[in-house]
Amino acid sequence: MNGRQLIIGVCAILAWIMSASSAVMGQDSHSQHGTHSAAAPERVFQAKMSVPDETRPGESFTIDIHIQDDKGRKVADFDVFQEKLMHLILVSDDLGFFSHLHPVHQGSGHFQMTAILPSAGTYTLFSDYKPAGDREQISVLKLRMNGAEKTAGVTDMKSSEKIVQDIQVRMSFSPKTVKTNEDAIVTFDLKQLDGKPVTGLGPYLGEKGHLVVIRKSAPLIDKDYIHAHAVKEGEASEIKFTARFPDEGLYKLWCQFNNKGRILTADFWINIER
Repeated sequence: MNGRQLIIGVCAILAWIMSASSAVMGQDSHSQHGTHSAAAPERVFQAKMSVPDETRPGESFTIDIHIQDDKGRKVADFDVFQEKLMHLILVSDDLGFFSHLHPVHQGSGHFQMTAILPSAGTYTLFSDYKPAGDREQISVLKLRMNGAEKTAGVTDMKSSEKIVQDIQVRMSFSPKTVKTNEDAIVTFDLKQLDGKPVTGLGPYLGEKGHLVVIRKSAPLIDKDYIHAHAVKEGEASEIKFTARFPDEGLYKLWCQFNNKGRILTADFWINIER
């Protein structure tokens, strides 16, 4: 295809639709964002992505994403949410790599950006966007970086504390034992290395912080992705989110926050029981 490979992800809104399709299906999968109306079927959208045939680890390349409806018509207009028209979450399938990108709308549903992948392997892209007047949508796309894959290192899945640059981040949950399909408050307590509360926290994407949660599974699908929003309550050095985990299993969480103009990311794991 003129030196570019094409990857298709489809975003289907109704949670009860089960389609045996060769395309990857997605949906408005954020339980925190409201419930569906049973009055009428909602619009269905799809994302088509193209990347260069020749891409190498560590080198920048261009990603083009085209948003269409289910009839292949271009979607011209989008609503801004969290200060952007599209949020693109790019992860390696082992969840060892994470990147939060914001493709730029070129017009007529065409979004473009550059990316760099650290190593060979399979990657999943969760394209998060909101067609004008419609619900937030998730389209799932797949990308393969050729080459010799590196062996994944040992991951500490039990730690609830870590140091990110000069900030100590501690994660906690309320209730302490989180179960499926129950609301939980996820708190990230930020302290300086001397133990004092962090100062200089600013808004990030219009909120106190940003939280992406992905369930470890193979393959990764739209239902594995949770995009939680920060709540306003809490101490100045705390960032709290409300989240609901739909299935049991291992989940990885990436909390992003703005400290004195630096966008920092703290990642943790949690095991959710039924």
